[in-house]
Amino acid sequence: MNTCLAEALKEGLACHQGGHLEEATRFYTAVLEREPQSSDAWHLMGRVLLGKRQFAAAAACVVEAIRLRPDLPAFHATLGDVLAGEGREREAVLCYKEAVRRDPHFTPALVNLGNVLQNQGRFGEALAACVRAIEADGGCAEAYNNAGNALLAMGRNAEAEECFREALRLKPDAPEAPVNLSALCLREHREAEAENWARLALELRAGLSPALTHLSLALLAQGKFEEAERWACEALRQAPGVASLHSNLSSVLIQRKRWEEAEGACRRALELEPGCAEAKLNLGVVLEAHGRYREAEAEYRAVLAMQPRFADAWTNLCTALQAQARDEEALACVETALRVAPDRAKAHFCRSLLWLRDGRLEDGFREYEWRWKTLSETPRCSAGAAWDGRPLDGRTILVHAEQGLGDTIQFARYLPFVAAAGGKLVVECQPGAVALVGTMAGVDGVLTTADPLPQFDVQAALMSLPRIFRTRLNSIPCAIPYLTYDRDRAAELAREMGPRRRLRVGLAWSGNPLNGGDRRRSMAVENFLPLRDIPGVEYYTLHIGEKAGRELEGCGGWMRQALSENGGLAELAALMASLDLVITVDSMPAHLAGALGRPVWSLLCHAADWRWLKDREDSPWYPTMRLFRQPAPGDWERVVERVAAELASISVQGWPREADTEH
Repeated sequence: MNTCLAEALKEGLACHQGGHLEEATRFYTAVLEREPQSSDAWHLMGRVLLGKRQFAAAAACVVEAIRLRPDLPAFHATLGDVLAGEGREREAVLCYKEAVRRDPHFTPALVNLGNVLQNQGRFGEALAACVRAIEADGGCAEAYNNAGNALLAMGRNAEAEECFREALRLKPDAPEAPVNLSALCLREHREAEAENWARLALELRAGLSPALTHLSLALLAQGKFEEAERWACEALRQAPGVASLHSNLSSVLIQRKRWEEAEGACRRALELEPGCAEAKLNLGVVLEAHGRYREAEAEYRAVLAMQPRFADAWTNLCTALQAQARDEEALACVETALRVAPDRAKAHFCRSLLWLRDGRLEDGFREYEWRWKTLSETPRCSAGAAWDGRPLDGRTILVHAEQGLGDTIQFARYLPFVAAAGGKLVVECQPGAVALVGTMAGVDGVLTTADPLPQFDVQAALMSLPRIFRTRLNSIPCAIPYLTYDRDRAAELAREMGPRRRLRVGLAWSGNPLNGGDRRRSMAVENFLPLRDIPGVEYYTLHIGEKAGRELEGCGGWMRQALSENGGLAELAALMASLDLVITVDSMPAHLAGALGRPVWSLLCHAADWRWLKDREDSPWYPTMRLFRQPAPGDWERVVERVAAELASISVQGWPREADTEH
């Protein structure tokens, strides 16, 4: 090639490397018009066309270059790049291997061979190719990065992290290694580190979609939902046609309980990629939240047909079956999840609920400790030394409540046992429970999470006490009542209610709307209408607040309000002491009535909470309680029919004398 053509080729290469592809094309074309045997010009023209994603034309140019100079490994490697870009990965592998055969130390071919093998799921071979590339060029950051990806896919996380860190050291201005480190940390539930790596990647390359996604997921796992949503939306703005990004946004929306938007994001992901497993999984979660358990089950089974070892899908299938009271099938699913992923916290937690509902309390409460690993935030005092049930010998123990008021009331029965261990007992609980818990024998002090933490030596969660005391069905503490009420306020309420001429029945038809299972366990006040015309009964609502007021107005006056707006739990307890019977759905009033030893009928959904066990009409937790279960999901009508019949019978026969309360 004469000097003039060589200079034109050099100019074209400079334009090419500067990203000016059209100018580079003009130079290469000019060279080929005068020297059609220039293999370098054909090769470089092929690379320009590859950059434009014109694969067929690029392949033709590179094949011509190979025909002219079959001995050059770079030409074979470029043909591999063209074929890989076109999705013809098997042929690409052959080209890369040919390049390596001609030069065993040709690093670009080894690196790209590793990439394609990894895409094919041939991780061991991919790792071997990357190792050879590193041996050929110890400063090749891409080889280390790709080796890390292969190791991560093989579950060799520690080695993968070493490779990513070395890639970052070699090329600190490249975002690929920080992106991969954020992915690794997410997999290992090191969310704060994942967040930091994703932010570094975005500093190096703003708008990088994988980094935006990882940042969103890391924030989501830390409970920073608003910021997680912002970054998920930014990732979608960068790449609106990527199904996984819509699925990630649905994950955030699910956590924010914006179900309709979450469902829309799931369905958009599935429009773009019908086989997107994460989107189908999230759609199942949305359907479960709406009580559409069979539809959710179908989505989870579809995911498992695609990915039989997807532990989260097995766990979610367990919850959908559990909600349908198909406990044996649910247990089989969660056992499969734990065989696939033995440390999956949600699966252990689900198994604990199944064991508890089956009456295996000792096993169940031990497994229930996995709940802590399912939370984005742990109680503020949980860093203190955990109490194991040994004598306190004068030490201070802080027992902290968790979850809802009903749980606090149910498990407060264990506080006298803690006090009997010989220490100072301080209880942290919800503001509404302070007045009742503070009256219990052995409780030396009560505070809420708004108060400063006192000095303490050991701590225990209230719902861990059954495990600490090794509770079984035949050893549940049920010395009832274990809560007391304000007798003066009860007498005052009784006077306000007037002379006792009829049975006094308190009604509660809904629970805490923030409870995840409230859709199943609550009903509308209209469901209680069959009770209205039973002779010899007068009804009192156990609800207060604006919503309860509107519901009472719609009742037509057959139910009375005796509670004051600010009376709280203590006043509710006093009212229950003035009632003959409490009828309530599975919610806090059921526990309060049971703890006070008042007659209480609890109305349960078909797949009731674990604490009510299976099939029983009594409760070992509360001797004065009767259970009325739905015969089928959502069938409150037959539950209330049965309650009405029982209540009508009692109103005729008269309430048992021993249930009366003396004032």
